[in-house]
Amino acid sequence: MMFRCLLLLALFPLSSRADLAPKLPPERAAGYTLTWGDEFDGDRLDAAAWTVRTGERFASANTAGNVSVGGGLLHLAVRKEKAGQSDYTAGGVISKREFKYGYYESRFRVPPGAGWHTSFWMMKNSGGQTGNRQEIDVCEQDSKDLTSYGLNLHKQAPKHEGLGGRRVKTPDLSADFHVWGCEFSPREIRHYFDGKLTAVVRADGFKHDVMSIWLTTVGWSKLPWAPQLKIDDSKLPASADFDYVRFFTKAALETEGAAKPATVIVFGDSIAEAGALPKEQRENAWVRIAERESKGALTVINEGKGGRPTQSLPEFEAMLARHPRADLLVIALGTNDSRDITKDCVPKAVANLRRMIERARLTYGPNTDILLVGPPNINKAALVATKPVANEREAKLRELGVAFAVLAKDTGCDFISLFGAVPEDTMTKDGVHPDPAGNEAIARVILPKLTLGKP
Repeated sequence: MMFRCLLLLALFPLSSRADLAPKLPPERAAGYTLTWGDEFDGDRLDAAAWTVRTGERFASANTAGNVSVGGGLLHLAVRKEKAGQSDYTAGGVISKREFKYGYYESRFRVPPGAGWHTSFWMMKNSGGQTGNRQEIDVCEQDSKDLTSYGLNLHKQAPKHEGLGGRRVKTPDLSADFHVWGCEFSPREIRHYFDGKLTAVVRADGFKHDVMSIWLTTVGWSKLPWAPQLKIDDSKLPASADFDYVRFFTKAALETEGAAKPATVIVFGDSIAEAGALPKEQRENAWVRIAERESKGALTVINEGKGGRPTQSLPEFEAMLARHPRADLLVIALGTNDSRDITKDCVPKAVANLRRMIERARLTYGPNTDILLVGPPNINKAALVATKPVANEREAKLRELGVAFAVLAKDTGCDFISLFGAVPEDTMTKDGVHPDPAGNEAIARVILPKLTLGKP
């Protein structure tokens, strides 16, 4: 129980108790001190540390009888039994102590049968729409799919607002125990699964409140938006089993990241990649020039790829998975789409970008800064593959730029056009790819848009 955990700390300093150290990469774990926790090693719940959650919620009722401690675990039972208006019961506990900035960690496994929602989350234990209550969902696991879970950030007060989340693929979460962790600082929330970073969500756009730790199960069926979900009675009774929950703090956490450069991700084509430049000149790509000229204000991640059209959603989603955090996302596409000189070119490209914007905001949050870049001009005289339709292709580039500007306004994105920004004499190789001077011209146009948006 909690008092035993603290006694262990007194007897064995953290530096010599590797099992009590945070399950984080070494560079992130440095400086943390365990300040609160419960190892659940007694024979009953520590009533001084926890409040038992009660009341009906969705398809089940939370009851005190479904909460027990034994065998070094907290058991939150899930059963088929009548309670109030519910045909099923579940369990949950809420810490009496409140926390704020620090690292939260728990090790647990979920029930095996479909229909249950098991969560490790933090929120102030108070009702109403007062204060600045944030809800940090470290794990929301719906047992209809035992090989994934969701993480989310919500602001519950003064009004509800979803601020970002994502799904994480995993092994079977009912077959074994796994460790979920979450670092909360004034600037961001970093999520971990078994010590691996899975997402970074910005948290600097609203005031922060203190929070309790919630360990809960609830019947996740009969929902208004998913009435077809059913609870698998054949796997009952069962339980969600928690090995421990811990909270760590470190002195520098409240100021950590305040002076870090903003992270900018550029998802583009070969013009961003600078694939047409010789290897010894790749540092002259406009992406690299913009990063250097920001004088430390920006870290720019170049996700350019030769030949990429707007119809690249799978590659875009893979990029989001590789980079769980972004202060600004730049989408610089359209040049390859302009090879299609039919009437379908522009509406298809706009629809593709709209899907990318929606997917990015599901990952990084609805307030993510996104810059759409209209495609640059071409050198018609130097064109290679599409020279016979040079005029038509140039017209499509203009149309794409206009349509992207309208899309940006409609979706709350920023926009900049590169059409006319690249001198023709810098595109003599093939009519499309600029030389170092052309890349410098692009960087000069785009850089103000990158730095002005820095949080």
